[in-house]
Amino acid sequence: MTNKQLAQAFKLTGSLLELHNENSFKVRSYTGTATRLENLNEVAAELTQKQLVDLGFSKNMSEKIFSLLENGSFKELDELTAQTPTGVFEMLNIKGMGAKKVRVIWTELEIETIKDLYQAAKDGSLEKIKGFGKKTAENIANQIEFLEKQEGKQRINIAFQYSDYILQNLAKQDFIEKISEAGQVKRHEPIIDTISFVLLLKEENSTKEVSQFLNNLDGISQDKKNSSPFLWRGNFDEIDLKVEIYLTEKDNFYGKVLRESSSLSHLNYSSNNPNHLETSLLSASYQKANSEEEIYQKIGSKFIPYPQRNGLHEWKWITENNENDLLQLQDLKGTIHNHSTYSDGQNSIEQMALAAQALGHSYLVISDHSQSAFYANGLNKERVEQQWQEIEELNQKLAPFRIFKGIESDILNDGSLDYDENTLKGFEVVIASVHSVLGMSEEKATERLLKAIQNPYTKILGHPTGRLLLRREGYPIDHKKIIDACAEYNVAIEINANPHRLDLDWKWIDYAMQKNVWLCISPDAHSTEGLKDTNWGVKVAQKGGLLKKKTLNTLSVEEFESWIVSK
Repeated sequence: MTNKQLAQAFKLTGSLLELHNENSFKVRSYTGTATRLENLNEVAAELTQKQLVDLGFSKNMSEKIFSLLENGSFKELDELTAQTPTGVFEMLNIKGMGAKKVRVIWTELEIETIKDLYQAAKDGSLEKIKGFGKKTAENIANQIEFLEKQEGKQRINIAFQYSDYILQNLAKQDFIEKISEAGQVKRHEPIIDTISFVLLLKEENSTKEVSQFLNNLDGISQDKKNSSPFLWRGNFDEIDLKVEIYLTEKDNFYGKVLRESSSLSHLNYSSNNPNHLETSLLSASYQKANSEEEIYQKIGSKFIPYPQRNGLHEWKWITENNENDLLQLQDLKGTIHNHSTYSDGQNSIEQMALAAQALGHSYLVISDHSQSAFYANGLNKERVEQQWQEIEELNQKLAPFRIFKGIESDILNDGSLDYDENTLKGFEVVIASVHSVLGMSEEKATERLLKAIQNPYTKILGHPTGRLLLRREGYPIDHKKIIDACAEYNVAIEINANPHRLDLDWKWIDYAMQKNVWLCISPDAHSTEGLKDTNWGVKVAQKGGLLKKKTLNTLSVEEFESWIVSK
């Protein structure tokens, strides 16, 4: 477990204690331990209990840390979880619902399910409780509606793990001649509810072998009601995620892969061919194609990469570009937007730099949190200068690898940045991001970002909407106004590659490229392992057709430095 995961367990325990109205001193002992873990420079899992005590943890809390590392939990957390109704526990995940509010709902209204809470928010009974009001009740109802829409869905990084599990097991079976992933995974959807495969069997009578094999595969169960001889449907046992496995005939393998890997609107496209792609796939000549490239060629098109088969801009894109123009992970030469132990990261600057080098990058932008982000150990001016000195020393030590002096500056409520001009002037890369007051109207939120973009020290706009996939909607902004302003003021926009964010949304990539706005794939890494999240950013960028020549961190270190200076 990482320090962050350990801290989350202690935060949860503190919330549950508060929920059960335990004394505040006991609550603070757990939340204080969580904060100490978040700010710990060392990796707790690598320390002894004595070392934890020497670093300021009590003997009691250090024992709980070791219990978490060894068993995944500790006695007090297990007991509190057992005492809390499932629905009440789930209320803690609703945005704006702290333990105190949940306790009031539970004790005063005797509500123990999300369904009953939603009803209370809609019928007016919730707003009558002291401390709530009409606006709070409306926000709670809206948040519940949002969360309900996310049921049965998983983020891309989780779905890919489960897809790989099935793919690896199927690939070992002798009765399968060809296998291809399909569906949402093949299209790199940020949120996935079903993973799909297309199989070509060596023998027709192998259909029974497939069904028998899948029914015996650990972790999944067949949905017999919705399965058929040529379509096996099922569900994972431990996670809310569906499985579809299509069986096809030899002559139709590539047509079936194309069909099941494309959105309906992509299939309904009509080119010079009088029939659209969906109809064409039904004809015998198309079914006997030896590749997907051949099928696209028959309707007068070059091959369209899987992630782009969304029915939006791909047909225009392919007339102007080639598949080789699409951004690939190996095209990135540097990593932008990374945190260290100076703020809320898990690794030192040197460790982050060495890990970036190991991934083949030639530069790293360190962009710890700014001073207003007190919750993330944001840097005051003195610590900024201390970090600059360390970066200068490391640049001499690690040359020709280059570390750039950056900051993730909070965009304050009025749109200004988080330091005075003299301090901002010293940073090489200022990434401006919103982290607080997310409930603004579209007009106010847009004006807030526009002011930050107009600031001469802003070089990159970070995660533009602040969304957290499956947990929180992004705040509303006028994307066109924001992108137009970035074009005018030569500000790049990040595609935050953290799989919880993936923000800027891929649907706006085409418009940004039209406006000649640089886009960068930023891992928002808080650990050396987090640097690898760049992979997810590239995958969703491919959905939007991001060209390598429009991607800021495909520039060499010298070219990137020239861009900084020109900005």
